[in-house]
Amino acid sequence: MKDPHDQPELPTPPPHGATAVTAAITALILGPITGIAGIMWVLYTVVGIEDEARESSVEIGGYTDLILMGIVAVVIGLAWWVGGFLLLAYMKTGRFLLILASGVALIVSVAQLFNRGFTFLIIPIIVSLLILVLCAVPATGRWIVADEPEPNPLAHDRGRD
Repeated sequence: MKDPHDQPELPTPPPHGATAVTAAITALILGPITGIAGIMWVLYTVVGIEDEARESSVEIGGYTDLILMGIVAVVIGLAWWVGGFLLLAYMKTGRFLLILASGVALIVSVAQLFNRGFTFLIIPIIVSLLILVLCAVPATGRWIVADEPEPNPLAHDRGRD
């Protein structure tokens, strides 16, 4: 006997992808900016090393972390840019790449904040957290999966003819 209070399941609306699109657009905008800032940071550091070397005969050391910070910023900027395009193409790889790049950016920024005390690193920390959280929420995963084509049952039968 059927329960009179049972109602048929209503179709669920497709996910709107606000979190995924926001993460992708943020990564697409800030990726190139981060990459350019990284290149400029490396150039600024190298010029500073050369100027200091000319002014004193003291051996110059301790700049490797600054140069490495610039190189990492370039790599993160490129990863954000590529990940943003891949996420907009409904690819799980884009989500993974954005999570990975944002995690690395977060770790590097926090490390440099404590190591050198650069207060301007608050901005990359906030941006990294934003992209990381937007990509990690389940809604982003549902949006990616919702656009995957359903398997074609007739495609399996064609090989038997």
